[in-house]
Amino acid sequence: MRAYAVFHLIGWVLAVLAATMLLPIVFALKLDSIAVVQAFVIPALAIGFLGGILILAFRDRSILTGRWESLLLLGLVWLVVPLAAALPFYTAGYPKGVADALFEATSGFTTTGATALLDLSQAPRSIIIWRSVLQWLGGLTTLLTLVTILGPLSGTNLLDRQLRIIGLGAHGSVRHMLEAVRSITPPYGALTMACFMGLVFSGIPAFDAFCLALSTLSTGGFMPREGTIAVYGSATAELCLAFFMAAGAVSVLWIRATLQMRWAFVRVTTEPLWIIGLIVCFGTGLGILLMANTPGTSWSEASSSLTLGLATAASIVSTTGLPISDNAQDMIPYMLLLGLCILGGGRFSTAGGLKVYRVLSMLRQAGRELRLLIYPHGVRPARHGEESRDVEIIKSAWIMLAAFIIAAGALAITLAASGLLFSGALLASAGALSNMGPIYEIARGVNFPQAPAYGEMTSLAQISLCIGMVFGRVEILALLTFVNLANWRD
Repeated sequence: MRAYAVFHLIGWVLAVLAATMLLPIVFALKLDSIAVVQAFVIPALAIGFLGGILILAFRDRSILTGRWESLLLLGLVWLVVPLAAALPFYTAGYPKGVADALFEATSGFTTTGATALLDLSQAPRSIIIWRSVLQWLGGLTTLLTLVTILGPLSGTNLLDRQLRIIGLGAHGSVRHMLEAVRSITPPYGALTMACFMGLVFSGIPAFDAFCLALSTLSTGGFMPREGTIAVYGSATAELCLAFFMAAGAVSVLWIRATLQMRWAFVRVTTEPLWIIGLIVCFGTGLGILLMANTPGTSWSEASSSLTLGLATAASIVSTTGLPISDNAQDMIPYMLLLGLCILGGGRFSTAGGLKVYRVLSMLRQAGRELRLLIYPHGVRPARHGEESRDVEIIKSAWIMLAAFIIAAGALAITLAASGLLFSGALLASAGALSNMGPIYEIARGVNFPQAPAYGEMTSLAQISLCIGMVFGRVEILALLTFVNLANWRD
């Protein structure tokens, strides 16, 4: 069992997590009490000490090779980081309780965006910053694991040669992980900074703009204050958020190839165009509905309705879940919310859900089978854009759908047993597995107003949702490899 390199890398992960706690510590020193400072300093020292021990104890003992080590690293990262990240929440008492703290940390790191905090105005500024930083780190971790580990396991049909075209490898070795870090972190960070600057120029306060930028590119959904984006009263900010939420929903490899002007790669990848088209069509429809429900609409009110509609559509389609406007959100039917939540965003993105390319593949395969009923001897190659689709890719998409339905049903039954209405339990379970936690709160006011908020749920419901968030972020299909004995043989 060669797990030395895995523990060495986990040590570095914990060390990075401890280092990122310096940012909320700085905010706590300037804006919060000494008790909140201690709530971050003590966990940071403990986590950093543990990470240092693992780094020193397992350095130069082995190298990360093979699928077994990659799977072990994958499981440990998504198990250990939420546990460690929950310590500042618990020691600060925001939110209160072990289950609430773990729920908040898991929701942040998996970029789900569901919160157990019942009143954000009472939370220290450093806690608000820590939630946003966790989302940003979770989004980056998601992209790195998708490129280096999950991609080859999830039937994505992005071939090794395509990854090499843009300077990446598709194998879970340390060298390829470092390549992925060097290739993905700069554009991810640059887009975050551009979003922050756009929001500041749009009139959003700097603190709120920083938190929103971290939440937007990671498609997380945590708000820095109570209310919706509409309370800022800035149409420019809404368009800015819509643009960067759409960027978070499409493949980071496609964005990187676009910035590098690798048009051959960009041209064969049609999924981003479907996502952008869906956002534009859905957002325009919402904007028209808002205008229709606003008597005597002037030009300024019409343009405001359109921007609210586009931002709301981008928030839903990208599985970010940022609350844009109560009026726009209340117009979306329950079943449409559920369907868009399950659909999700693009592959190799921070968005959750089944992914658009899987749904398109299944629809094309269904249409192909129907045409074969009419022309049984016809030869119709299965393609997605200019990418070919073989039997294994189509099979993996259907297996993923079946696994998602089974997991969502099991989680919904567990939540209903804890006291939730089944309609609310189903939406909460789908939101957890699609990493779009705010969808439950978006629909709660209209569809089940008596249902409890996340912070009012039982510990069993919160822990169950945590498991669902991790399952959704790691992708259920990839998790099935853990029970496949063939993957664990040398």
